[in-house]
Amino acid sequence: MNRIMGGRSSAIQLESTDLQHSTNASAHHTISYMNKNLIVRRGQPFTITLKFNKPAQTSDNLKLNISTDPLFLGSINNDLPIQIPSQGNGATWSVSSTQKSNDLIVTINSPVNAVIGCYTMTISFSSGGSNTSKSLGNVYVLFNPWVKGDAVYLENEAEKNEYVMNETGVIFYGSSSTLRARPWDFGQFEEDILDITLKILDGSIDYRRDPKKEVTLRHDPVHVGRVLSAMINSQNDYGIIVGNWSGDYTGGERPTKWNGSTDILRQWKNNGPVRFGQCWVYAGVLCTVLRCLGIPTRVITNFASAHDTDENLTIDRYFDKDGGESEETADSIWNFHVWNESWFVRSDIGSAYDGWQVLDATPQEPSKGIYRLGPCSVKAVKEGDVDLEYDAPFVFAEMNADVIDWLVSPDKSKNKISSNARSVGRLTSTKAVNSNERVDVTNNYKYAEGKDLVFNCGQFLSVRKVL
Repeated sequence: MNRIMGGRSSAIQLESTDLQHSTNASAHHTISYMNKNLIVRRGQPFTITLKFNKPAQTSDNLKLNISTDPLFLGSINNDLPIQIPSQGNGATWSVSSTQKSNDLIVTINSPVNAVIGCYTMTISFSSGGSNTSKSLGNVYVLFNPWVKGDAVYLENEAEKNEYVMNETGVIFYGSSSTLRARPWDFGQFEEDILDITLKILDGSIDYRRDPKKEVTLRHDPVHVGRVLSAMINSQNDYGIIVGNWSGDYTGGERPTKWNGSTDILRQWKNNGPVRFGQCWVYAGVLCTVLRCLGIPTRVITNFASAHDTDENLTIDRYFDKDGGESEETADSIWNFHVWNESWFVRSDIGSAYDGWQVLDATPQEPSKGIYRLGPCSVKAVKEGDVDLEYDAPFVFAEMNADVIDWLVSPDKSKNKISSNARSVGRLTSTKAVNSNERVDVTNNYKYAEGKDLVFNCGQFLSVRKVL
């Protein structure tokens, strides 16, 4: 309890505040966060107690002022400040209150689509003919998968416990014939990880270009996921991890050294981009910050994962007459590749594509000029709707691309040698709910053998046999 002393006066004075940390944290599933500030989830009321020197009256003109960013105090949300009490319809901030002697018990209701982040709270009131303002401290507002209407609402309780609350897990790696599991400590509730996650958002290109606009977009998990997928790699900004696939890790750590996210995030906070990482490291850290903000997230491993550089939905390999691979070959197939899936609605492309969305922080190809990927609807990939945002052709190819071998003649002409529709996208795996067992989710991305699939990519339609 923070005590604010005042002198003897007939004017109302705030003597102390109680943000009821324990009660609110328990109700909002935030009790695991190691953070001294109040942490709540949007779309769900929380209660604080204000102790005055005398009972509050209507003439005291009490107002609660809430701001998402001190740089824009009072200007981020036009509905603030809020009169105490105030009416609300669920779409705006509102406040109700109960008077008990000198204590005013204030219940604050945030909208289900509130901007996530750190809010500053102040109380203002009339005192002796002048207005007085007192700080009540900070409150973090997060996404809320427990409340219907939130874009990240997830009905199954066991899945919420796994994909939001679980701090540990495994990441699958190796090859389709030698599949292995690597333990990973996500640590999303550890001390300072929430502050670091918000610092990552503040480091994005979008924030630097227009801070006020970028903050207002943080109500949308589509935007937040896309920003974080860009910021976890260091390619275009002051992001978290420097990638290295060369085998020479001079000046940094071998990617296999890492077994958790928190050391990486703290090193970035203190010293900038961390050397080095590969796909599973990017995915582990991205899972941490997404879960930290309340977005249900899991780690996905795709074996025999295609890298289609030109978005023609095929993996083209070029060989000379002696069987050597031509320098023209740019596409490739990785033994395995790791990305994330996050659960939220897609109001931008239609409710048919709600559910799991691919987010990938590994820098492979630029997406609208920045190395990032997603969110891409898993349902859209399965149905071949690859004209939808974001980066669906690339994800489709990772799972479904035909591998075509070409013979390059001395005159540079090309003749098709073979085509294989079976080799890409195998044993796509994630950790099971409540255990470290492997769950195969390949069928979430593509149909079983023998189905004709019509896919839409830009200005053309095509039919292919999914095997």
